[in-house]
Amino acid sequence: MKKSLIYISFGFILLINTAAGCGSQTEDPQPDNFTSLLGKWEAIRARYEITKQDGTELSTGPEFKSKGVVIIWEFFKDGRLVATMDGKSREVRWELKVTRTSGTSIDVGELKIIGDEEKQLAQSLGQSGDLTYSIETSGNIMHLKVDATSQGPYKKNILVYTYARL
Repeated sequence: MKKSLIYISFGFILLINTAAGCGSQTEDPQPDNFTSLLGKWEAIRARYEITKQDGTELSTGPEFKSKGVVIIWEFFKDGRLVATMDGKSREVRWELKVTRTSGTSIDVGELKIIGDEEKQLAQSLGQSGDLTYSIETSGNIMHLKVDATSQGPYKKNILVYTYARL
């Protein structure tokens, strides 16, 4: 049952994040002048970092390629993001705020994904406004974290997406 809830929750987040359709483009935010994020990134895994009510910790989640899932995000300098899954693409906006770096790596940052579906997902996760991830990059690897605790029965549930630069 708990495993089903994890995959249902993951599926919901994934579907909303990459569903076909038009994103909101009423605003035209520009990302920080931090160019290491620009280009194509492929999602390679999702991992839940779970703390159960009894304090037990576990880490679980699917590897995308082994499941036949291909998700590509392409970041453009003008604040556009094209998300593609199974050959279907949609365009949304992105905004980046970097607070700490090491060279060209992001140690601490905030990535907002701006679109109608993303705003709905953010609300379901207890966020106000646009869908916001904590972001870290190191070389050709990007980690996006979002608190998904409101989606399940756990004391704490952090979803961590790992992307590799193409």
